[in-house]
Amino acid sequence: MYKIATWNVERPRKGTQKTALAIAKIQEVNADILVLTENANGLLLTDLYPFSVHSLPFERTPQEHWVSIFSKWEISEQIQTFDNCRTACAVIKAPLGEIAVFGTIIPYHQAGVSGVRYGNLGYKQWEYHEKDLHQQAKDWKRIAEETQMPLWLIGDFNQSRGNHQGYGTEKVRQLLTDYLNQLHLTCLTEGDFSSFLHLDPIKKKIRHNIDHICVSKAFLRKVRQYQVGAWDHFNEKGKYMSDHNGVYVSFEL
Repeated sequence: MYKIATWNVERPRKGTQKTALAIAKIQEVNADILVLTENANGLLLTDLYPFSVHSLPFERTPQEHWVSIFSKWEISEQIQTFDNCRTACAVIKAPLGEIAVFGTIIPYHQAGVSGVRYGNLGYKQWEYHEKDLHQQAKDWKRIAEETQMPLWLIGDFNQSRGNHQGYGTEKVRQLLTDYLNQLHLTCLTEGDFSSFLHLDPIKKKIRHNIDHICVSKAFLRKVRQYQVGAWDHFNEKGKYMSDHNGVYVSFEL
């Protein structure tokens, strides 16, 4: 069995208990390909992953990477993306052949409305999210056509999918669905994760999953079976590791 996983690790700082817990969880999950979002230099994984590529750091946060792609299999190339600070793409020599893994954070609902991350751009809620989906989809299409490889889209999509509840609007969900269909991709993480996740120890509710793994339908045809799962953003003692849960897909060729 092989495993793909993704997790938003909420800008880990070196030497903290929270970061140590996140590293321990990553070691336990033991994915063959791991896409981390909101990553930082404090989280070192060189012993587990000999190959990695990262998005370029922003000037205001030189120790952070919005996207990091880690692999146990050789990364033969890092492909330039439309925004190398917010996305990253790697060609990975997997057992099934070469694949192009595109790691991303799609902007959250307040992006361009307020805050320092995107700035005050005069946007309405979800407007930047929608605009960025259009831009990213062009990049996904370009990379798929140029490489002629199976494309995987992995990361923090900032929308829950599959149950018409949680985070996001019907408009942005449908927009992403349309682009996935055009590119012959399947989102494997659209289901209900309440059987995997537990009540937040403080908020007393289960998170709606917004982190996703999308793979090419051509890849799925080569898979004998696959299983989807998730883990909490806190450990069994209620100690927080992040503000996002993680998700994974295990598959057998």
